[in-house]
Amino acid sequence: SRPAPRPAARSTALPPGMPPEFAPRPAPARPAPVVRPVAEPISSAPQAPALVLPPEVVAACEKADWATLEGLAGACTCCSMAKSRQHVVFAEGGPGMRIALVGEAPGSEEDLPFVGKSGQLLTQMLESIGIERRRDIAIMNVLKCRPPGNRNPAPAEVACCATYLRRQLLLVRPDVLLIMGRFAMQTLLGLGPDASIGSQRGRVHDVTIGDFDTKAVVSYHPSYLLRAPDEKAKAWEDLTLFRRLIREAGIKLAPVHHTH
Repeated sequence: SRPAPRPAARSTALPPGMPPEFAPRPAPARPAPVVRPVAEPISSAPQAPALVLPPEVVAACEKADWATLEGLAGACTCCSMAKSRQHVVFAEGGPGMRIALVGEAPGSEEDLPFVGKSGQLLTQMLESIGIERRRDIAIMNVLKCRPPGNRNPAPAEVACCATYLRRQLLLVRPDVLLIMGRFAMQTLLGLGPDASIGSQRGRVHDVTIGDFDTKAVVSYHPSYLLRAPDEKAKAWEDLTLFRRLIREAGIKLAPVHHTH
């Protein structure tokens, strides 16, 4: 019998226009799975109380300007993250910027959204389509505090923070919006917990926030791309689509002053 053919070598060519930093890199080796004891059944476990932002805080948020809203977020005690947080991470940039980005939650050492390795990658991604941070784009997260242990946020925690995010977006009123990460996508598009980035990326979404409408593109969070570098090609497709939205909105960007 003939020997089985060898699998074809994977092409290393980049799609036209893709910057080198988007080239897939080998994913880090995954540690062996840890076997843990089976948790107590949910039905017999005590139920956590529902988290509700006090009505007076909601009313204050609805009328707040940017500085007042930041103060309200900084004083928030709606959920247990108020006790574990180092500080509240409110935003980078603000009203007057025509482009906005919404991510998921702060990292362990962040006092601004998207710092560290994921922030460095985000900066490269934005600069590849002509966007300079702190000049062109308002950046904020759904959650204003880091979940302990970098765990996924509980739906009630997202609901509390969504009040602040809603007012942020109404104050910024961006012409175009980039949504990065599953929890940001589910929050802003009103989708259920099973909705995936893969099912929503690759097209333009209409997002309505109160009396305000904007166009949005969904993509992968930079921290996910660091863990799954093979997805960077899809992220570049999303950025290309977002760049088209920016041009269609008539937004003209000055040359980027590279920070790396």
